[in-house]
Amino acid sequence: MLILDATTGATGTGGEFMGSIASLALLVLMFVVFYFILIRPQKKKDKELKEQMSKLAVGDKVITIGGLVGFVANIKDDQVTISTSAANTLVTYTKSAIQTVIKRDQLNPDGSIKKVEAPEKTSFFGKKKKKDEE
Repeated sequence: MLILDATTGATGTGGEFMGSIASLALLVLMFVVFYFILIRPQKKKDKELKEQMSKLAVGDKVITIGGLVGFVANIKDDQVTISTSAANTLVTYTKSAIQTVIKRDQLNPDGSIKKVEAPEKTSFFGKKKKKDEE
């Protein structure tokens, strides 16, 4: 419905136009927020996993999406044979079923993960925290 302003003779569609621009801007802002919160981190994680799969080697410790933990015994094309338990049970999976890869150089001789010292804590602006602030 058009409203005629008696003083200027203009119609009232300008407010409707600004309202639609604001709605469009809000929609774009929501998409940008979703991109940085959901889409971008998932793409980064997928890229890192794909890089790990390309560098997968015999002896690496892996965890499958089903929770099976073991060491890589053989790699052939898209299939990975994993040795599990003390009985050396061999199970074959596709590379896409592997969720986590832990390289051999990050493992202790008993198969546990080496402890790495935590980096020095910094504040939000990059300044070093004092011991008494923690």
